[in-house]
Order: sequence, then structure tokens, then C-alpha cells
Amino acid sequence: MSFDWKKEVKTLEVELADRVETKVKAASTTAAITGLGLSLLGAYVFKGGVPEWVQAGIDTVVTGGLTWVAGWLARHTPRVTDVPPPPVVPPTP
Repeated sequence: MSFDWKKEVKTLEVELADRVETKVKAASTTAAITGLGLSLLGAYVFKGGVPEWVQAGIDTVVTGGLTWVAGWLARHTPRVTDVPPPPVVPPTP
């Protein structure tokens, strides 16, 4: 019997993705999209490279602000807690 690595990795990916809260996913995705926006800004607006002062402003203010807003607007992921076992009742003599 052989071990199916692909199936195990896929299962782990799904389990780990489910553990990350929605707010964290929203904030990190927004930060990545802001970086992509900066690259597009350099390619199409500035025709080559983004000036350092523009990049510094986007990296600090825009990325930080949009990441905060995305995290604040995203729904809270409720924590799942296990149901505690019933109390142990001592046997009656």
C-alpha cells in the first residue's frame, strides 16, 4: 500500500486555510493587491519606475490604510469550541 502525498498535502492545505480567520485573509489579500497596484502604477503611469517618494507613500500610508480597512470590514470568524464532556457523577454506595 502506497502513501498518497498529493491527497495528504491537499488535506493539510484545506485544514490550514480553514484555520485562518476571514479578517486576516482580507487584510493580507489587500496588501498583496496594493503591491500589484504599485507595479502597475510604475508600468503604465510613470512609464518605467515609480519615484521613491510615491513608493514610500503607497507602501506606508495606502497599504497600511487599506489593510486596516479590509480587516475592519471583514466579518469576524467565530471561534469553534469543543463541547465539554458531561460532569462525572460519583457512583452512589
